[in-house]
Amino acid sequence: MTSSELRRVAKALYELPPAEFTSARNQAAREASQRSDAAAIKRLPRAQATAWAVSTLVREDPTIFDELLDLGERLRDAQENSDPVALRSLGAERQKLLSRASARTRELADGAGVTLSGSAMIEVTQTLQAAMTDPDAAALVRDGLLVRGLAVTGWEPVRLEGAAALPPEGVSMGRRARAARPRASRADPEVSERERKAAEAAAWSALDDVATAHQSVNDLAGALGDLASRRAELEAERTEIEEQLRGVESDLAHVYHDIQVGERDRKAAERAEVQAKKRAKQAQERLDRLG
Repeated sequence: MTSSELRRVAKALYELPPAEFTSARNQAAREASQRSDAAAIKRLPRAQATAWAVSTLVREDPTIFDELLDLGERLRDAQENSDPVALRSLGAERQKLLSRASARTRELADGAGVTLSGSAMIEVTQTLQAAMTDPDAAALVRDGLLVRGLAVTGWEPVRLEGAAALPPEGVSMGRRARAARPRASRADPEVSERERKAAEAAAWSALDDVATAHQSVNDLAGALGDLASRRAELEAERTEIEEQLRGVESDLAHVYHDIQVGERDRKAAERAEVQAKKRAKQAQERLDRLG
């Protein structure tokens, strides 16, 4: 099996919801013509729900992902040009676009029967943000073989090791060179400016995380409110059913009593019938003797 053939099999598998992945992967391995091919397929790890959801967004709604990448490029340009007005405007636009992309991701996941928790939605936003800031991360996400989420951490490049089942062409999955944290110096204003830009990027990232977490809290609060309302409805229904049940039990008790009385009366009537038949027979025999 060539690498392109393995990638084709992998892409088909990672389009499946995570719950269906393992059985489908094992079936594909059993159908492989060679043992080495089966082993390669068996090594494909199951994707985390977060990674699957982001890949689904990129596959089903690529336009919104392209908008994120375009906005990320414009943000980098504004940072390079030290344009605070553009940074504020683009920062607000980024938050709106990330919120829209996250909501669309949850919608697609719900449609496929995959539930994303509040923490998973934070990871979704972090992964999309990582793709916006790092072209290699963007290529990895677009490739559709993501198995875990990504995150931007300070001045470090996005860690890609183990993030995808197979590396896309042109992207190194190994350890990439770290961006050294700059040290400010009065004699080196250029270094100081780089530090300011890096701090500004980290601040925007933190604000995004706060906003996403706040939205998750609101979503969970709304869900809990809906559950509380549903619980009240069910408790009211239970009370009504219990009252109906008590009425049925009372009616049933009366029926049981009536059945017992009826059985007693029936047996008495049967005995009376036997006695009446006996008397009738005796009367007929007497009549016959008298001629």
